[in-house]
Amino acid sequence: MLAAAGPTGAATEPGELKGGVAYTLPQWFKPSFLDLRQDVAEARQRGRHVMMFLHLDDCPYCARMLKESFASGDNRDFMQKHFDVIAVNVRGSLEVRWIDGATYTEMGLAGHLKIRGTPTIVFLGQDGKKVLQINGYRDPRALRAALDYVQGKRYLSRPCADETGEQTRLR
Repeated sequence: MLAAAGPTGAATEPGELKGGVAYTLPQWFKPSFLDLRQDVAEARQRGRHVMMFLHLDDCPYCARMLKESFASGDNRDFMQKHFDVIAVNVRGSLEVRWIDGATYTEMGLAGHLKIRGTPTIVFLGQDGKKVLQINGYRDPRALRAALDYVQGKRYLSRPCADETGEQTRLR
């Protein structure tokens, strides 16, 4: 019986993702034509910030972060109230117009932003400048610290830790 099921320990192709987890992006994410200039202008009119959720299909850490912070709870409610959340697939081929007018594919934008892993969240200020980038999974408490930092516009008086805009220890 087991032999009919196929090989157990079959080799994978180089670069193949193992342990992937399928997920669905929340329906409440902002539908976007991926013209970030327009998205920032719309967010500014509503007193909000743009929050880009850069993800990879079947990424287990993306799935975990979505489940823990975006599916329900205080963080979800806070994000829905204060942020326009836009999904960008780091291997996607959709055209994205960046703040300076340059056009990239989703994958090209990930390279431009120096995305090193998924999920990555990029927050844009109401002027369109990147005010914070957090690379990798963050638990709900750490994500909330980032949300409070951006929503409270603390980036205006306390800049991020380094020139990439990555802030790994928010207080």
